[in-house]
Amino acid sequence: MTFSDITTEEKNRVLSELADVKDDFAKRGWFPGTSGNLSMRVGNFDAEEFHFAVTASGKDKAARTPEDFLFVDKDGKACETTSLKPSAETLIHCEIYRLTGCGAVFHVHTVFNNLISEYYGDQGHVPIQGIELIKAFNIWEENAAIEVPVLPNYAHIPSIAKLVPGMLQEKVPGILLRNHGIYVWGKNAFEARKHLEAFEFLFEVMYRGLLLKK
Repeated sequence: MTFSDITTEEKNRVLSELADVKDDFAKRGWFPGTSGNLSMRVGNFDAEEFHFAVTASGKDKAARTPEDFLFVDKDGKACETTSLKPSAETLIHCEIYRLTGCGAVFHVHTVFNNLISEYYGDQGHVPIQGIELIKAFNIWEENAAIEVPVLPNYAHIPSIAKLVPGMLQEKVPGILLRNHGIYVWGKNAFEARKHLEAFEFLFEVMYRGLLLKK
């Protein structure tokens, strides 16, 4: 499917849904400064040719404007003539879409995901076990354990993107950038939001648990 094959109705639906998610996350304080980025796939998925809407770079995400998002292709290049630039980390979104076939990717910077990613950074993953909200990832066994990958936070985004294929875990829909933020994904915006809320809860529990041990 080419970008021109995608209906205007479908494009508008995706833009509206992304705008609602952006408003929600902004109210939660998950976009300090102009940080963070959101994307949603539009049209049918094909690992060789796909398109998605992504937040434009440098925008105040607490405000809603007609220039908050643009459409890009599988390489992160704009699909239409525009003065907008995609978020700097769009290449990471491209890799996640290509590898998972998901429908939405959300990236936010929070205090808890920064602290936890730094604390476990040398270990390369955050070990989480026995916390109820692991079930949000469709993992139901008793005393379940997961490991959330932690990637180095290189200034050169393509260097991070190259690491993504080797770090993704089938049952864990998220990766952390050390002392930076988290990327989560899901089959649609609802599922990606659910995963993000669960990760943030888990990281806060982990952090407060570490404080109790001191």
